[in-house]
Formats: sequence, C-alpha cells, structure tokens
Amino acid sequence: MSIIRLDLGALVKAGSLSAEEAARLTGLALPDRRGGLLVNVLLIFGALAVAAAAIALVPDAGTGLFLALAALAGAEGLRRFGPGEEFKVLSAGLALMGTLGLAGWTAWHFREAPSATQPALLITLVLAAGAAWFRSAFLAALGVVALGAVFGTGSGYWHASYALFVEEPALTIFVFGALAAGLYALRKPVAEAWSGLLTSAARTAMVLVHFAFWVGSLWGDVIGDAAWSASRYDDYAAYEAWEKTALTLPEWPFSIGWAGLALALALLTRRGGFLSVSALVFLGIHGYTQYFETFGAEPVTLLIAGLTLVALAVATPRLMKAWKGGV
Repeated sequence: MSIIRLDLGALVKAGSLSAEEAARLTGLALPDRRGGLLVNVLLIFGALAVAAAAIALVPDAGTGLFLALAALAGAEGLRRFGPGEEFKVLSAGLALMGTLGLAGWTAWHFREAPSATQPALLITLVLAAGAAWFRSAFLAALGVVALGAVFGTGSGYWHASYALFVEEPALTIFVFGALAAGLYALRKPVAEAWSGLLTSAARTAMVLVHFAFWVGSLWGDVIGDAAWSASRYDDYAAYEAWEKTALTLPEWPFSIGWAGLALALALLTRRGGFLSVSALVFLGIHGYTQYFETFGAEPVTLLIAGLTLVALAVATPRLMKAWKGGV
C-alpha cells in the first residue's frame, strides 16, 4: 500500500487543485488512529504493571503461567471478537507477553534437565506456535534464535559487556543455511499472511549463519565439541584426550567461505534488499576483524585502515552508480 501526503490547502491556494477536489480527497482520507494507538499502549503498560505486581505479591512459577495463559486468552479474544482494528496493537502486545511468558515458564520448569537441548526445543516450539497462531513476525524471529540454542548458540551479558557464542560454527552454518534457503523458497507458494513470517525467520537464520562464520573465522571449530562438553563437562582430562582425536576445522575455511558467501549475496541478490545489505555489512565486519586480528591495533595499521575507509567512502557512491544490481 502506497501512502501519499498532500498539503491540500497549499495546492488549492496555488491553483493546482479545486476546492471541490480538495473536499473529495479529504473525505477519502484515512482516519486518524493516533488516539487509539495511545490507548492501546497505555493498556499494554497497565497489563505489564499488573503482571509485575501479581508476581511480586505471589512470587511463584504458577503465577507466571497463569498470567501468560490469561494474556494469550485476552489476545485471542480481542483478535476474534474485538471491535474492528481498534485494539489490534493491544492484542499483539498481549500475544507477545503471553507467548514469552509461556516460554519463560518452560525454561524455568525444565531448568534442571540433564541437557539444554530439551528446554531449547520446547521453547522453540512455543515461540513457533505463537508466531503461527498470532501471525507474529517478531515471534518467528525469536523462534529461530531459540532453535540456535539447540546447537550451542547464545549470548551472555554482564557488567558493561555483552558476548555472543557459537559452539558449533560448522553445524550452525549448515543447519541455518539450509533453513534460510528453505524458508526463502517457501515464500512464493504460500499466502501473503505467511510470507512475512517466513521472511522474518529466514532473515534471522541468515544472521545466525553470518555469526557462525564470524566465530569460525577467529577460532575454527572442533566438530561435536558442544555435545561432548554437555555430557561430560566436568571431566577436563577426558575432554583433552577426546579433542586430540576429534575432527577439527582451522580458521581459514571459515574466513574464505564467509567472504565468498558475502560477496555472492551482495552481487547476486536484489540490490538494497536485506540479503545484499546485510552481506555488505558482515563483509565489512569480516574485513575489520581479520585486519586487526592479523596486524593488531598499532599506529601504522590504524593509519592504513583510516585511509582505506576514506578511499572506500569516496569510491562507493561511484561504484554503486555504475553497478546495475543483481537479480
């Protein structure tokens, strides 16, 4: 849907539009829904406040589960029986709160499972079901991120620091590369309502592929390391003995493969689309990482890097103008 903004008063004054035509266009204008949006946002914050207070008063997992199910019921009720589009934002907010709450309860309930694989799979199913039921692209993306935890991918945060870890780069690249390709291939035959979910999930899978290449290009990969460590994480001597016989991939296949994939995506996919733009971004990250990983942050290397960036900034607009774009 294309939206065009016109200053009808100025057009009438300039003689480009008659008063009758201006009145007709005014009658065709979309209604101003800013007031309804504000009401929805206030209701969402009110629901969050009630949920936080209920959990503080009754700090129990059962309380969280009840609130999550209540939010899901509210979202479904508004979606089916709500008056028009007025509470669409509130319904989406409740769906998000309820699905994430149910996923959190699942993580807590299975926190003592012998392996992290089972809760990660269950959380993936909860998020995928929520995405499919409520047609939520955001939940679809979160479902793919949760699936990454099955293969040892995740993140961590502590004071003023944020970390990303990929324990099985090669496996992550294979699984999520295949997932992204499959989801992109499914977009055309399915209905438009599902296309947005598939696109969001496919893009998230491609980001995980790039992250896996990034980690592999720095440290390589020991195939099966995550599964072995999860089963016998406390026996370091046995791990060292196993590591000597395990299949190990060095850094260079990941470095070359990542550069090749990024260049192919940048040149062969639609210019300005997600795949081409993200490929160029990660290609820049790859170059930056390998440059300083190889030469270090010395004054001379910083000078060369700065001059190279200036040259790229000057040359890029001309290259983009000359480049006709890919398919």
